[in-house]
Amino acid sequence: MSDLKKNDKESTVTDKSMLKVLSRLIGYAQNHWLALLGVICGVLISTGLGLLPPWLIRYGIDNMISEGEPDYLWLLGLIMVAISLLKGVIDFGKRYLAEYVSQSIIYDIRKTLYTHLNKLSFLFYDQSQTGDIMSRLTADADALNRFLSNSSIHISGNLLTIVGVFIIMFSWEFKLAILYLLMLPLMILAMKNYATGVRPMFRRARNKFAELTSIPQEVFNGIKVVKLCGCEKWEVERFKEENRDYFDIKMEAAKLSAKWMPYTRFILGLGTTLVVWYGGRLVINQAISVGTLVGFIGYISMLIKPIKQTGMMINFSSQAVASAERIFEILDIEPDIKDSPEAYELPTVNGKVKFKNVSFSYQDNNQVLKGINLTVNPGETIAIVGPTGAGKSTLIHLIPRFYDPDNGEILIDGHNLKEVTVDSLRQQVGILLQNNFLFAASIYENISYGVPEASREEIIEAAKLAQIHEFITSLPLGYETPIGERGVNLSGGQKQRLAMARVLLTNPRLLILDEPTSSIDIETEEKMQLALKEVLKDRTTFIIAHRLWTVQRADRILVVKEGQIIEQGSHEELLANNGLYSKLYGSVLKSGKIEEYSQLKGNIGRLSI
Repeated sequence: MSDLKKNDKESTVTDKSMLKVLSRLIGYAQNHWLALLGVICGVLISTGLGLLPPWLIRYGIDNMISEGEPDYLWLLGLIMVAISLLKGVIDFGKRYLAEYVSQSIIYDIRKTLYTHLNKLSFLFYDQSQTGDIMSRLTADADALNRFLSNSSIHISGNLLTIVGVFIIMFSWEFKLAILYLLMLPLMILAMKNYATGVRPMFRRARNKFAELTSIPQEVFNGIKVVKLCGCEKWEVERFKEENRDYFDIKMEAAKLSAKWMPYTRFILGLGTTLVVWYGGRLVINQAISVGTLVGFIGYISMLIKPIKQTGMMINFSSQAVASAERIFEILDIEPDIKDSPEAYELPTVNGKVKFKNVSFSYQDNNQVLKGINLTVNPGETIAIVGPTGAGKSTLIHLIPRFYDPDNGEILIDGHNLKEVTVDSLRQQVGILLQNNFLFAASIYENISYGVPEASREEIIEAAKLAQIHEFITSLPLGYETPIGERGVNLSGGQKQRLAMARVLLTNPRLLILDEPTSSIDIETEEKMQLALKEVLKDRTTFIIAHRLWTVQRADRILVVKEGQIIEQGSHEELLANNGLYSKLYGSVLKSGKIEEYSQLKGNIGRLSI
C-alpha cells in the first residue's frame, strides 16, 4: 500500500492538524496581504456597524420616547438607515476582496500542486489512483475555496459579534449578562462534541469520494475491455456499493448536524426567557431602564444567528481542513527522482552507457534487477529479449531515470546519471513505448509535442521516417486532423508510427524502443525496417525485441531472465551456445511463425519472445 493510501485511511482531523493546516494557508495568504488587510478591515467595520442599532434603539427609548421628546426620532431613524446602507457597501467590498484572496490562494495551491505532481516519479503513479489524484486537484481544492471565500468571513464576523455583544451587555448590566453567559458552557460542550464527531466523518467522506471518482475514471479508460468481457453489470454494482458507502457517511454526518439545530434553539430560547424574566423584574424595580431591556433583547437576537450557524461553520471548516490535509499530503511527498543540489547540465553525449552492479526493486525484498553489469559503446544497437516479467522494460527505464537503482550506478559517457539534471538527461533520450499515449489534439500538435518550436518541414521529415506521412496527407485535414482522446480515431499501427515520429523529432542521442513494431502490419514493417536502419545510425539504441529482424540486425543481443543478463552476443553466437535464446528461437521456429512470415516477405523472420 502506498503512503498516500495509508495516510488516507489512518489520519483523522484533530485540533492540532487544523492549526497546522491554517498556518500553512496563512503562508499562502501572505502573498496577498494587501487584499487580506482589506478583508480584515471590512470585517471589523461591518461588525462594528452591526452592533450599533440596539444601542441606538436603547438611546431612543430612554432619551426620546420615555422623556416625551419624539421630535428627533426621524433623525435616529435616518442614522439607522445610513448605517444599514454603509454596512451594505462595506459588506460588498469585504466579500469581493475575500473572494479575490480565496481564488488567489486556490490558484497558487492548484498551481503548486500540479507542478509538484509533474515532479513526482513513476513510482508515485504506480501506487496511486488517477481518480484520487484528480479529486485532490479539483474537488478538494473547491471545498477549500468555499471555506476561504465564505465560511471564514462568517466565522470571524460571528466571533467578533459575540465578543462585542457581551462587552456591551456587561457594560450595561452585568447581572443580565452573566445570566445569559451561564448558557454558554452548555453550548460550548455541545459544540466540542459535535466537532469531534463530525470532523473524522468528513475526512472519510473526502476519501470515499476520491474512491468513487476513481471507478468511472478506470472504467471509461478501459470501456472496451469492460464491454468485451460483459462486465457492465459488475461495474455498475461496484459503483453502487461505493456510492452507497459515500451516501451512508454523508447521512451519518447529516444526522449529527440535524441534532445541532434543535439543541441550540432550546438553549437560546431558555437564555432569552431568563433574561426577559429577570430583566423585567429589574425594570419594575427601576434597576434598569426599559431601553436597556429592549437593547438587551436586541443584542440577544443578534447572538441567535452566529450561534445557530456554528454547526454549519464546523461542517464547512471540517470539510475544508480534510480537503487541505489531502492536498498537503501530496505536497509533502518528496519526489523520488530529483536533481541533486550539485547537479549539472549533461553535455551532448556520444552515447556510451555503463551499468555498474545495478540492482532495483519496486517493493522491498522483491528485486526485479540483480547485479547488472553492462557496457554499451556509442552507436551500438542492443536488443533485449527474455520471458515476460524478466525485467527488460525496467532495465531500459533506468536510463532516463524513470526510476533510480537501489544499488550500483549508471553512467553515460562517464557522467553518473544522479549527478546531472533530469531535464538535460531526458532531452538526449528518446523513448518509444509499446503503448504510447496520444493527446486529444491534432496530428501536428502530437508530433511536435516535445519540440513545439519545430518547423513544419522538420515535422514532415519525422513523419516520413516513421512511415506515417503518406497516411496523414490522405486525410482531408492532413496534419491538422484531430485524433480524438488517446488517438481513438487511429489504428494501433498508426498510433505507434505517430508516436515514433514524435520521438524522432527530438533527435535523441540515445534511443529506446520498447516493442516498436508490435502493432504494425507486415507491409508497413518492411518499410519501417529501412527507415529504422537510417534512424539507428550514430545513435546508441536499446530495443526490447519481439520480432526477429530487430534481433538479427542488432550489434548485440542481451538475454534477460529473473532480473539478470544470462546471455549476450550476436544472433549466430547465441544460437551456437544452445542456451535460453536458442530454445526460444527453436520454439518459435516449430510454431511455423517464421516460415509464415518469410513466405509473405522474403527472408525476414519474425520471433515472438
